[in-house]
Amino acid sequence: MIEINNIFTVIDPSTDNQCALQRAMRIAKVVDAKIHAYLCISPSLEAHDPEALRRAEMARYKSWLENIVEQARAEGFEITSELVWDADWRNTLGAAAKRAKCDFIVKSSHRRSAAQRLMMTSSDHALLETANCPVQLVSSEVVGDLYKVLIAVDTKREDERYRAIFDSVVAFGKFVAGTHENGELHAVYAFSDSEDFEHVTDIAKRIDIDTDNVHVVSGNPEEAIAEAAREIDAQILVIGLSTKSTLTNRIFGHIVDDLLHIVENDVLIVLPENE
Repeated sequence: MIEINNIFTVIDPSTDNQCALQRAMRIAKVVDAKIHAYLCISPSLEAHDPEALRRAEMARYKSWLENIVEQARAEGFEITSELVWDADWRNTLGAAAKRAKCDFIVKSSHRRSAAQRLMMTSSDHALLETANCPVQLVSSEVVGDLYKVLIAVDTKREDERYRAIFDSVVAFGKFVAGTHENGELHAVYAFSDSEDFEHVTDIAKRIDIDTDNVHVVSGNPEEAIAEAAREIDAQILVIGLSTKSTLTNRIFGHIVDDLLHIVENDVLIVLPENE
């Protein structure tokens, strides 16, 4: 059973349109959870007096953050806030979520090209390396309902670590779909070798969904999964990581990283526990 009590929400200082907070509020309303709004300011200006700059910027953003939080409270949400100054803001996110004892993270995600990703460290990637709970990355400018859910699964893998992730991905998929009266749960299995083919009836039986909602596709996993998401017009993709260690050097890590930049809507990543 999925239980979400405290949602960690990353506030984006570059915009007034806080998509992650909007999504967190929608989730919190369904599960009756608290929200922790986290804003980390990174020094971007040179100054003769760095400490004076820090004080001025912190005071400015404190007022801005308080206004955002008060608006959420006025709508009935229980929400706390945290304002931090750190040049390495990307790598503060996971640790901050742990300190706040949050069990779910919501963050907006800015899609980048492959060339851009080579030139800079993605905050999404940094978060996935350090988080210890599921992460939902919000990409849409307009945050709508999530009623058509696609889970990406590998039913051929039998190792114990992945079985736990598989079960969590299925559980989250059913949970998200079940929060909407018109909710639909779909599953996609991508394979690149004919020996790895799996029949839709076997996948449907294991997940306990209708065979019409199972999509078995061949090709590069990330491209096949993204194509399935587009074909059914999924509002959210749920996918799992079997391990967080050296994320960029693992094939499944590559798949997730690529998916974050080609899937147009929300992506929920289930992470391994106790790693």
